Amino acid sequence: MQKISIAFLAALSLASFGCSKKSSGSESIAKLTEFRDRMCGCKDRACTEKVTEDLTRWGQEQAKASGDKIVKMSDDDMKKSAAISGEMSTCMTKLLAQVAGAAGGGSAAAAAAGSAAPAGAADGSAAAGSAH
Repeated sequence: MQKISIAFLAALSLASFGCSKKSSGSESIAKLTEFRDRMCGCKDRACTEKVTEDLTRWGQEQAKASGDKIVKMSDDDMKKSAAISGEMSTCMTKLLAQVAGAAGGGSAAAAAAGSAAPAGAADGSAAAGSAH
Protein backbone atom coordinates (compact mmCIF):
# COMPACT_ATOMS: atom_id res chain seq x y z
CA MET A 1 0.00 0.00 0.00
CA GLN A 2 2.89 2.33 0.74
CA LYS A 3 4.30 2.00 -2.79
CA ILE A 4 1.01 2.91 -4.44
CA SER A 5 0.57 5.86 -2.07
CA ILE A 6 4.02 7.18 -2.91
CA ALA A 7 3.40 6.80 -6.65
CA PHE A 8 0.04 8.50 -6.27
CA LEU A 9 1.49 11.45 -4.40
CA ALA A 10 4.28 11.80 -6.94
CA ALA A 11 1.74 11.85 -9.77
CA LEU A 12 -0.36 14.45 -8.00
CA SER A 13 2.73 16.57 -7.44
CA LEU A 14 3.60 16.48 -11.13
CA ALA A 15 0.06 17.35 -12.10
CA SER A 16 -0.39 20.08 -9.49
CA PHE A 17 2.69 22.20 -10.18
CA GLY A 18 1.34 23.58 -13.37
CA CYS A 19 0.27 22.77 -16.83
CA SER A 20 1.84 22.95 -20.21
CA LYS A 21 1.21 25.82 -22.59
CA LYS A 22 -0.91 23.40 -24.58
CA SER A 23 -3.20 22.83 -21.62
CA SER A 24 -5.12 25.56 -19.84
CA GLY A 25 -5.87 25.46 -16.14
CA SER A 26 -9.48 24.52 -16.84
CA GLU A 27 -8.35 21.63 -19.06
CA SER A 28 -6.05 20.40 -16.29
CA ILE A 29 -8.88 20.67 -13.76
CA ALA A 30 -11.14 18.69 -16.11
CA LYS A 31 -8.48 16.00 -16.49
CA LEU A 32 -7.90 15.80 -12.72
CA THR A 33 -11.67 15.54 -12.25
CA GLU A 34 -11.69 12.63 -14.69
CA PHE A 35 -8.94 10.88 -12.70
CA ARG A 36 -10.81 11.56 -9.44
CA ASP A 37 -14.01 10.08 -10.84
CA ARG A 38 -12.14 7.01 -12.06
CA MET A 39 -10.37 6.58 -8.70
CA CYS A 40 -13.58 7.01 -6.72
CA GLY A 41 -15.24 4.42 -8.97
CA CYS A 42 -12.58 1.80 -8.22
CA LYS A 43 -13.63 -1.38 -6.48
CA ASP A 44 -10.23 -3.06 -6.15
CA ARG A 45 -6.53 -2.35 -5.76
CA ALA A 46 -5.75 -3.14 -9.42
CA CYS A 47 -8.05 -0.31 -10.47
CA THR A 48 -6.35 2.19 -8.13
CA GLU A 49 -2.97 1.12 -9.49
CA LYS A 50 -4.15 1.63 -13.10
CA VAL A 51 -5.55 5.08 -12.34
CA THR A 52 -2.34 6.02 -10.52
CA GLU A 53 -0.24 4.84 -13.49
CA ASP A 54 -2.39 6.85 -15.91
CA LEU A 55 -2.22 9.92 -13.66
CA THR A 56 1.57 9.59 -13.43
CA ARG A 57 1.87 9.26 -17.20
CA TRP A 58 -0.31 12.32 -17.74
CA GLY A 59 1.69 14.32 -15.19
CA GLN A 60 4.93 13.36 -16.91
CA GLU A 61 3.50 14.36 -20.29
CA GLN A 62 2.51 17.72 -18.82
CA ALA A 63 6.01 18.20 -17.43
CA LYS A 64 7.63 17.30 -20.76
CA ALA A 65 5.30 19.55 -22.73
CA SER A 66 6.13 22.53 -20.56
CA GLY A 67 9.86 21.79 -20.66
CA ASP A 68 11.76 23.69 -18.03
CA LYS A 69 9.08 26.37 -17.91
CA ILE A 70 6.39 25.82 -15.33
CA VAL A 71 3.19 27.52 -16.34
CA LYS A 72 1.58 28.67 -13.13
CA MET A 73 -2.08 27.96 -12.59
CA SER A 74 -4.33 30.68 -11.20
CA ASP A 75 -4.97 30.68 -7.46
CA ASP A 76 -8.54 29.57 -8.10
CA ASP A 77 -7.39 26.68 -10.28
CA MET A 78 -4.79 25.70 -7.67
CA LYS A 79 -7.53 25.58 -5.01
CA LYS A 80 -9.72 23.46 -7.29
CA SER A 81 -6.79 21.19 -8.08
CA ALA A 82 -5.97 20.74 -4.40
CA ALA A 83 -9.60 19.94 -3.58
CA ILE A 84 -9.88 17.40 -6.39
CA SER A 85 -6.57 15.83 -5.43
CA GLY A 86 -7.74 15.57 -1.82
CA GLU A 87 -10.96 13.88 -2.88
CA MET A 88 -9.04 11.46 -5.09
CA SER A 89 -6.66 10.66 -2.25
CA THR A 90 -9.57 10.09 0.13
CA CYS A 91 -11.22 7.68 -2.29
CA MET A 92 -8.00 5.74 -2.79
CA THR A 93 -7.27 5.61 0.94
CA LYS A 94 -10.79 4.39 1.77
CA LEU A 95 -10.67 1.67 -0.87
CA LEU A 96 -7.22 0.44 0.15
CA ALA A 97 -8.29 0.43 3.82
CA GLN A 98 -11.38 -1.60 2.90
CA VAL A 99 -9.28 -4.05 0.90
CA ALA A 100 -6.82 -4.40 3.78
CA GLY A 101 -9.69 -4.68 6.27
CA ALA A 102 -11.43 -7.33 4.18
CA ALA A 103 -8.25 -9.36 3.99
CA GLY A 104 -7.59 -9.01 7.70
CA GLY A 105 -11.27 -9.05 8.64
CA GLY A 106 -11.84 -12.29 6.78
CA SER A 107 -9.05 -13.97 8.74
CA ALA A 108 -10.29 -12.51 12.00
CA ALA A 109 -13.84 -13.62 11.26
CA ALA A 110 -12.66 -17.13 10.42
CA ALA A 111 -10.57 -17.27 13.57
CA ALA A 112 -13.48 -15.98 15.65
CA ALA A 113 -15.85 -18.50 14.08
CA GLY A 114 -13.36 -21.31 14.61
CA SER A 115 -12.85 -20.46 18.27
CA ALA A 116 -16.56 -19.83 18.91
CA ALA A 117 -17.82 -23.17 17.56
CA PRO A 118 -16.27 -25.47 20.18
CA ALA A 119 -17.16 -23.11 23.02
CA GLY A 120 -20.78 -22.88 21.88
CA ALA A 121 -21.20 -26.65 21.67
CA ALA A 122 -21.88 -27.40 25.32
CA ASP A 123 -23.59 -30.67 24.49
CA GLY A 124 -20.45 -32.08 22.85
CA SER A 125 -22.00 -32.19 19.37
CA ALA A 126 -19.17 -30.13 17.91
CA ALA A 127 -16.63 -32.52 19.32
CA ALA A 128 -18.60 -35.50 18.10
CA GLY A 129 -19.03 -33.91 14.68
CA SER A 130 -15.32 -33.33 14.33
CA ALA A 131 -14.51 -36.87 15.38
CA HIS A 132 -16.37 -38.35 12.40
